[in-house]
Order: sequence, then structure tokens, then C-alpha cells
Amino acid sequence: MTVREPEDTHRTMILGRTGTGKSQFGLHLLSEQNWDHMPWVMIDYKGEDLIADILAQNGWRKVRKGKKVMLVRGMDSPIRELEFGDKIPRKAGLYYMNPRPIVDDDAVEAWLLRAHKQGNIGLFIDEGYAMPRFGSGPGFTMILTQGRSLHIPVICLYQRPVWMSRFAIAQADFISVFKQGDERDEKVTKNFCKPAVLPNGNKLGPMDLDKLPDYYSLWHDVGRGETAILKPAPDRRIILQTFKDRLSPRQQRNFV
Repeated sequence: MTVREPEDTHRTMILGRTGTGKSQFGLHLLSEQNWDHMPWVMIDYKGEDLIADILAQNGWRKVRKGKKVMLVRGMDSPIRELEFGDKIPRKAGLYYMNPRPIVDDDAVEAWLLRAHKQGNIGLFIDEGYAMPRFGSGPGFTMILTQGRSLHIPVICLYQRPVWMSRFAIAQADFISVFKQGDERDEKVTKNFCKPAVLPNGNKLGPMDLDKLPDYYSLWHDVGRGETAILKPAPDRRIILQTFKDRLSPRQQRNFV
């Protein structure tokens, strides 16, 4: 089976409990997206360690304030920080936002509505359940339902499929499923992720992932109605190097 990867209009949902490898896989996908031709925004609710490392190796500094370590963008960093009041970016490249769940819901909702109105912008969201209304707010719903025509690709991570918006499921082009920690999540996931067919004819679905080695996952191509078993994402060092190479000054001169 030839496995398709997301292109610049696709919506990809990545599901799995903490520690299963979903963030690393999601950032691997992001490292290969077309942010040399359009803006992509990392919306980082949880302060993902790998995102912090990507920022740190590309001109952001770690600053300690009491017991908390914060990331501060250096003037020459190729990854730009976005505030809620900033204009929606039009220039190709990577951007970073670090909203607070619940506290920033109104600001995030307004920002998503403006992004929907403009179009031509990619979104990487970690975690989807932290979005306004658990990802069911009007801004994200409109992006999911109209994002293909508006050229708004999405990569969104969820720990709990039972909390997912039905639009996130219905509008997904690809669904990645890692090991889940709750039988309710497994039952929900099997309703929209077909099992993979093994060479011996047996099937392996979302409720069977504990039979696989750690960090393996299912990759469901909605358009083709096919599911493959994927090995773990590349090592984090490889992912970091990919971002570093693509964000180098020489490569940035090719951004359009």
C-alpha cells in the first residue's frame, strides 16, 4: 500500500494518550509542510518540549522567572511570535502562539475567525481539547468545514477523542491513531478509523493498538478508505535538524 501524506489543503487529526508519540509525529508532519510558501502557525497550549527545543535552536532564549522557564524570541529568530492583536500573517514561514486554556478563549476565537476570513494559512494545534469549547467554537468549526477551499490546512492533536468536535472527525482527510488509555476513546475511534488489514488477512484496529510496539500508530486515509500501520516517527534529533536546515538563512531566501 502506498501511504499518502497531507498536502496543503488537508485536515489531519492525531489522536492518542500522553507519551505515545503523537506530538513527535505531528511535528514530523509539520517539518515537511509547505511553510516556505505559506504561513504556518504553531498554537502551543501545553508547552510541548519538542516545540520548545525547536524554538531554542532557532533563536529563542530560555529565561527563568521564579520556578517557571519561559521562551523569549531573539530579534533574529526565523520563527516569529504572534500576539492575538497582530495581523494574520501573509508572509511564508513559521509562527508561534502560546495561548492559555479558558483564559484566552475569547481572544483565540476572535483570532481564528480572522484567520478564516483571510485564508491561506496553516495551523498546527497542540492540544485540540484546549481550544474554545473543546474545539467546537465557531472559528475552528468554520475552518474545518471550509478550510479546503480557503486553503487552510490543519494538523490538530487530541488526547481524548470522546471530547472531539464532530466536525473534526467529519472533515478530516487523515486520522492518525496512537495508543489510547481509555476504552471509551477506543470505541469512539473505531467508528471512524477502519482497521488495517495485515498480510495474513487479519485486521488490526484502534482497540488492538496494544498489540503493537510502542510509538507505532494507525494512519487512516479517509479519501481512500484505507488504513496502514506506521512505524514510529523519526528520532527527535532528526526532526530538530530538519527544522534547523529549512529555517537556515540560505533556505529562507527561497521562501515566497
